[in-house]
Amino acid sequence: MAETADEEIERLEAERHSYSETFKNTSDTDAVTRAHLQSEMDRRTDRIQELQQHQPLGFLARWGLRAASLALLWGAWEVGPWWAKTGCVLLAAFLAFYSLG
Repeated sequence: MAETADEEIERLEAERHSYSETFKNTSDTDAVTRAHLQSEMDRRTDRIQELQQHQPLGFLARWGLRAASLALLWGAWEVGPWWAKTGCVLLAAFLAFYSLG
């Protein structure tokens, strides 16, 4: 059975913590072991960050973007200059597209 992203993040954080504890208890003179432990912690940190970047937006974030998009469309109706209307419409379209996930 494949891990979900949240399960993998949780596992990687536990492994990273374990390596961190071992790193703290390793002698300063043992540079090779410390370098290996540091590289393992860095590798897990990088993977956690990669997984977090690919997680979809949450429910409130999506609806917040949609509300901001509607507010910008209303603002486009209310502002005077054509360039401001165009800017509001373009920004509203971007936020609406971004809210899709």
